[in-house]
Amino acid sequence: MGTTRIAIVDDHALVRGGLARLLALEADFSVVGSCGDGAGALELAAALRPDVILLDIALPDVDGLDLIAKIRDRSPESRVLMLSMHSEPEYAAAAVARGARGLVAKSASAEALVEAIRRVAAGEILPSEERLSPREREILALVAAGRSNDEVAQELGIQRSTVDGHCERLMEKLDIHTRTALVAYGRRIAF
Repeated sequence: MGTTRIAIVDDHALVRGGLARLLALEADFSVVGSCGDGAGALELAAALRPDVILLDIALPDVDGLDLIAKIRDRSPESRVLMLSMHSEPEYAAAAVARGARGLVAKSASAEALVEAIRRVAAGEILPSEERLSPREREILALVAAGRSNDEVAQELGIQRSTVDGHCERLMEKLDIHTRTALVAYGRRIAF
């Protein structure tokens, strides 16, 4: 197993330094760069093409969620793992819906962060732990498979209005605003 090359993007120098020291303890990790803002993140991604980019969700010059697609444009092979002070599931769901591989709360243990980085580096998408009902998961899976709301209703033997209501609640819970984004999110998440 090779070394996982990691870049750290956080606007707090102490956090960047602490993360770099923590990750340096892992024989299979190498921190190749760090910076404190969105502009620097784009430069790091293009120049270094790290395997994993730890990206703070709250940066001084840009919302970290808005930066994900730009990073992926510059370094498609890099996997983005969001860092946030917020541990609510909807933040993780929003991050994954925008193209990140998951989110780790800054309150998480060092072991949890290391494990998350390893999983993301291996190509996994971390579950958002959003509390979806079994029916919501079922509908999300069918929507992600390309079924229309009419087709979902017919397949499940329920009213179209019931499917519409579930889709609206799914989008609200997951902080997703279009059906296309809901489909993309559903395809990225393993059930």
